Amino acid sequence: MNPIQQERALMLDIGRKYYSKPWLIKLIDYMHELHLNTLQLHFSDNEGFRIASERYPDITSYEHLTKEEIKAVIEHARVRGIEIIPDFDTPGHLQRILTFFPQYQLDHLEAGKLGKDPRSLNIADPEARAFIKSIIAEFAELFQASQYFHIGADEFINFDQVENYPQLVAYGKKYYGSEATGIETYLDYTNEMIAYVLELGFVPRVWNDGFYRKNQFPLVELDQRAQVTYWTRWHPNMADVKTFIDRGHSLINFNDNYFYYVLGENASYTYPCPDKIKNQWHIEKFANEQILTKKQMEAVLGTTFSIWSDLPHTQTEAEVFAGIKAPLKEMAHKLIAD
Repeated sequence: MNPIQQERALMLDIGRKYYSKPWLIKLIDYMHELHLNTLQLHFSDNEGFRIASERYPDITSYEHLTKEEIKAVIEHARVRGIEIIPDFDTPGHLQRILTFFPQYQLDHLEAGKLGKDPRSLNIADPEARAFIKSIIAEFAELFQASQYFHIGADEFINFDQVENYPQLVAYGKKYYGSEATGIETYLDYTNEMIAYVLELGFVPRVWNDGFYRKNQFPLVELDQRAQVTYWTRWHPNMADVKTFIDRGHSLINFNDNYFYYVLGENASYTYPCPDKIKNQWHIEKFANEQILTKKQMEAVLGTTFSIWSDLPHTQTEAEVFAGIKAPLKEMAHKLIAD
């Protein structure tokens, strides 16, 4: 085997859909067969929290994996040369957790009326930040053998309407001056979590969609020590791949045009096609047909295929496995030289 990229990965959304330990073992065995070496477990989302929390048991979904089951999965993966990356999405995608801790929900102006965003954290509140750190700390212990920890940071708010989140605006102006718009609060929070994850001994990762947006000029920048999992550029204000490279970030290619297996084909996605991957994709191609140069590719660590469980009941575990086999195999072939 002659790998072209060091990280050849699969991401699995177990936050929205429960996947059993035997199924995860089967998945890892198939990954090993394909010479994939990284499995990212997205274990929390609006719809569920799928690993038992001892610190906050109420947030744990009815269908969940125990910590002992996760330890067994981690060990099974280790023996097969596969690293597990924990993925806890924050400060958005938190509805499951914030249902039990509504005091940490973010204020949101809509049609002139102030309400709460049930999915988003009030990151202007120091207690809310401490609360999220306590969750990260609990699962950092569980995943202590992992090199990386993904902290999300995607789809937090409508990034083009920051003015509709008064707590973000007030915090930004308090700490960064009158010229602050409020997006500084989001960057300030993300940087604090990056520093915390580094302190715990992990390399932090974040999604790309909220950072370096073309219509914003924040007074604080994203900590360049965060690696960026670049998944999309569906909105024209989203930064291109080159911007992240120029700012010093390492990247992982999560190209959603080719490698997003979204259950129920939600959000206009269609299931990945192996022939399309074989004939149209190459490792230099990122989302929105962005092509990197050989020099720019020095910042790219690898490529990841993603299983997103948006409409969890549209497919069974068996159907998911059957559906991903061919396109995942085709991606794997592209990451290993003959």
